[in-house]
Amino acid sequence: MELDEQLELAHLLLDERECRVCGEKKNLLDGYYRTRKNVSLKSSYSYECKECTVKRVCENHRKDPTLEKNRHLKRQYGITFAEFDKMLTEQKNSCAICKTTRAGGKHNSFVVDHDHKTGKVRGLLCKSCNIALGEVKDNIHTLNDMIEYLESHG
Repeated sequence: MELDEQLELAHLLLDERECRVCGEKKNLLDGYYRTRKNVSLKSSYSYECKECTVKRVCENHRKDPTLEKNRHLKRQYGITFAEFDKMLTEQKNSCAICKTTRAGGKHNSFVVDHDHKTGKVRGLLCKSCNIALGEVKDNIHTLNDMIEYLESHG
């Protein structure tokens, strides 16, 4: 923690809060997640300790693993897990570009490709194709230049 941050939070360093779930008293800054932007307000910290929060989230994930995926898809792209699944089926469980059935990546799941200007969902991609499009910033001219380069050195 930097000096400026320590000064801003000095009045909270020794504050404790009782967790509403387990009832244990814990240090506010170390034991609770911040839930609002203003770090200097006591009310910006959760009333459920970190351990209880992690336990609750893990239990919910075990009960329904698609719940978090559904929330993420809805928040980020405006689609449901059912729509994601339908797109994947329409793409024959493969990448929309290279047609591989191996998604790759940390979660080994195809990612939603979307237009960064309009937000419109275009399809589902494997990790490699998604990275490639991201690196060229969806620039068709750059992609054409890359094709020409490969053809000239083929």
